[in-house]
Amino acid sequence: MEEGNRRFNVVAFFVIAAILALFAYTAYSSGHPWSLTCYQCRACNLNCPLGYDVAKFVVAAAVDDPDIYMSARNLQLRLDEAYSTDPDMTVEVDGERMTAGEAIERFGEGLVVEVRMLRVKDAAKYDPLEGACERSCPIELPITDTIRDLKEDGVFNE
Repeated sequence: MEEGNRRFNVVAFFVIAAILALFAYTAYSSGHPWSLTCYQCRACNLNCPLGYDVAKFVVAAAVDDPDIYMSARNLQLRLDEAYSTDPDMTVEVDGERMTAGEAIERFGEGLVVEVRMLRVKDAAKYDPLEGACERSCPIELPITDTIRDLKEDGVFNE
């Protein structure tokens, strides 16, 4: 029985080591390896003027995926701009949430809508890069570098 436990522990160790190596590889390939040091306290969210879930920028860098969706509370866009950016973006019209695609079918193009969920790479386009998120970070992570990286072309650069 003890031999079976030992084998299980060895296999579990290697599986966990492989997962951690994968995390390290993806964070390194995004060009933002520091993103693994974020412990998701979400202090960065407190002062964001657009009401972004700023921690999602860090998560996206850690997994090298700028298509992760994040929430927003204070971003307004014209519906045609929201739709052309991402038809699956979640918007709110008169208290009702729907995708930008559904909203444009119902209301046409000229309406100004509240954005509620958008991809990290799209959120970067609208971020003013004023640094409130970075100043709020208790471990002083360079969050605006990640946002600036995405703002340029929507992908992480090495």
